[in-house]
Amino acid sequence: MSEATPPILSGENNGQSVMDGIKRRTTGLPKRDIRSKSAPDGIPSHLPLVHVTAVGAALEIIEAGQLEMTLCPVFKKDLLYFFVLRPAYRMAESDAKSDQINRFPFVFIVDPQHLTAPHHVYPFDTGGAFHGVFGDWPDPYVRLEDYELLPDLSAASGLIGWAFGSAINYFEGKVKPDLKKSLSPWESAAQSYLKIAGLATSGGGRNRPDKRASAIEVAYAQHVALKDNAVFAILPKQLLESGQIKNADFMAKLQATGMNWEIYDWHPNSSPDDFFDEVSKIARDYFKARVPL
Repeated sequence: MSEATPPILSGENNGQSVMDGIKRRTTGLPKRDIRSKSAPDGIPSHLPLVHVTAVGAALEIIEAGQLEMTLCPVFKKDLLYFFVLRPAYRMAESDAKSDQINRFPFVFIVDPQHLTAPHHVYPFDTGGAFHGVFGDWPDPYVRLEDYELLPDLSAASGLIGWAFGSAINYFEGKVKPDLKKSLSPWESAAQSYLKIAGLATSGGGRNRPDKRASAIEVAYAQHVALKDNAVFAILPKQLLESGQIKNADFMAKLQATGMNWEIYDWHPNSSPDDFFDEVSKIARDYFKARVPL
């Protein structure tokens, strides 16, 4: 989720018919048996973070010079959300055609090495979980807090090592085969997580049923300046130029952030979903050149 981003509704159901979501824990202590699985196992501990928003909101972010917290409806707190490595997204009316470029994805990639410790780390998108995007796959007796990892980026790396074996398998949503066999029946949070994570492996390269099902969520209780933190962006080509006309003012502001960028070829009367594969490939190629995947 992001500031001023009505078209990016990470945890909402976007008009789809969904089941009841994973409920918050109001009594008792969290189980959190999944935490014991998070041993780094050779995965880099500071993997890049990805924040996807709509072009219209990205323009405001660049103008402000920072990614800003907004009130999270799940945790009732101002937070700024990222996913580890993966540009997973669902947008309002994501499969609806539009000729408004402001509705389409803009990706910020952040190097977290200068950031403070995160507020929380979860193995999936908590907004989607809370609002029922994952259907009836989660264990109804496992609460949201039961899935929480330690609030440290090494916990994200550890989960990748345990559940996926490598960063590239995580990026592609490929959970280790037969991993469930290593779990005891009473490890209900870990068992339920594997059910949820499996949703990201089906549906081919499209963002269906939902790539957020195994995208590790990292939330910060702070604004994050673009300069010295944001290192790369993925945006529509048509935001920079239209024919022979250059958007010089915006290009100057983009250059001032210090980010490099890559473009995808947007065209009107397409849908945000149409660009998921292309955006993912650009991100994958960027990471492959810089991260031991």
